[in-house]
Amino acid sequence: MSDNTGSTRNSIWQANEIGQSIWFDYISRNLIDSGELRGLVESGVRGVTSNPAIFQSAISGSSDYDNSLIRYSAQASDAAGIFELVAIDDVRDAADVLRSVYDSSGRADGFVSIEVNPLLAAKTDETIVEARRLHAAINRPNIMIKVPGTPEGVPAIRKLISEGINVNVTLLFSINAYAAASKAYVDGLADYVEAGGDDLGGISSVASFFVSRVDTSADDALEDVTGGDEIAGKIGIANARLAYEAFQTLTASGRWQELAARGALPQRPLWASIGVKNPAYSDVLYMNELMGSNTVNTAPPATLDAFLDHGEVSERVTVGVDDARSQIARLEELGISLDAITDDLLVAGVKTFADAFEGLIGVIDSKLREHSVAPASD
Repeated sequence: MSDNTGSTRNSIWQANEIGQSIWFDYISRNLIDSGELRGLVESGVRGVTSNPAIFQSAISGSSDYDNSLIRYSAQASDAAGIFELVAIDDVRDAADVLRSVYDSSGRADGFVSIEVNPLLAAKTDETIVEARRLHAAINRPNIMIKVPGTPEGVPAIRKLISEGINVNVTLLFSINAYAAASKAYVDGLADYVEAGGDDLGGISSVASFFVSRVDTSADDALEDVTGGDEIAGKIGIANARLAYEAFQTLTASGRWQELAARGALPQRPLWASIGVKNPAYSDVLYMNELMGSNTVNTAPPATLDAFLDHGEVSERVTVGVDDARSQIARLEELGISLDAITDDLLVAGVKTFADAFEGLIGVIDSKLREHSVAPASD
C-alpha cells in the first residue's frame, strides 16, 4: 500500500463524507502486526473483508503463520480446524483495531467479515450452526459472518439476523438475489423484535453485490455480437445501479420505516469484485461509478492504491439509472440473458470459494509436513 495516511482529505475520507464507507478486501497477520491496518484505519478505511482465497494467499505466501499452525496442530483434529483457529485470531485482532470505528459510528461501521465454510453453501442448517459457532468463538461485536446469497443461504441469513448475529451476504450477482437477501434481513429484524429483542441498532448487515465478474461475462458474450460494443463494459455498473435503486425503494417502504424508527440500521449494498479485470478500463472504474450514500466499497490492495492516487469522489450510483435499464434491455435484445449470466456466476462463485478453501487446507497440510507435525488426531 502506498502511504497516504497524512491527509485528512484523501479520497477515502472524501468518500466517507458523501456516505460511502471504504473497506479493505484483504487480511493477513503481517497487516495487523506491522501496524499497517491501523494506518489504513487512520487514513479512513472503515472495515475489512476476508475470504478463503485471501487467507490462502496470506498463509502460503509467507512464514508468518508457521508458528501458529504448529501451535494449533496440538489443539485441532485436522487442517480445517487449524485454519479456523488461525482465522479467528486474525479476525479478532483486526476487529480490535477497528473497534474505535465501530464505537464512533454508533455501531454502524468498523466491521471485519469472516466466511462460513464455503463447502456448506447448499446446507442451511449447517450454515446456521457454523455461523453461531464462529460468532461465539470470535466474541467481538464488530464482526460479520459471511453467508452466501444462495437459495439455501437466504433462510440462514434470516435466522442469524433474528438472533442478533451480523451478516455479510456474499455472492450476490442478480437483482432477484439481492431482493431475497434484503427481504431476509428485514424479516430477520422483524423476527428479532417479535421474540422480544430490544436492540435493533446492534444488528448490522451488508449485501455484497459483485460487479466486475458480471462485466467480464457480459463482455465475453458480447464480443462477437454485432452492436455489442455499445454496451461493453457497462452491464456490471448498470446491474449495480439497479440494485441500489431497489435498496432505495426498500428503505422508503413503510415496513422499513417502522423498523428504522425503532433503531434498525439499513442493510447497505456493498460493492464487491471491484478490481478491474479489463486493462482497457480505468483501474478505478467501479469505485468511481458506484459512489453513493449508505453504501460500502471493499477494495483489494492494488485498487485502493489506485483510488488513493487518482480516484474521483462524487455521488454517481444514482446517475444514469434509466440508461442502466436501457443497457440491460439492449443486452436482452442482442440475445444475451443477464439472468443466465448471473445464475452461472453464482454457481462458479460458490465453486471458486470452495476450491480456494480446499486449496487452503492443502497449503496447511503441506506446511505441517514441512515442520514434521500433524493435527492432534493423527
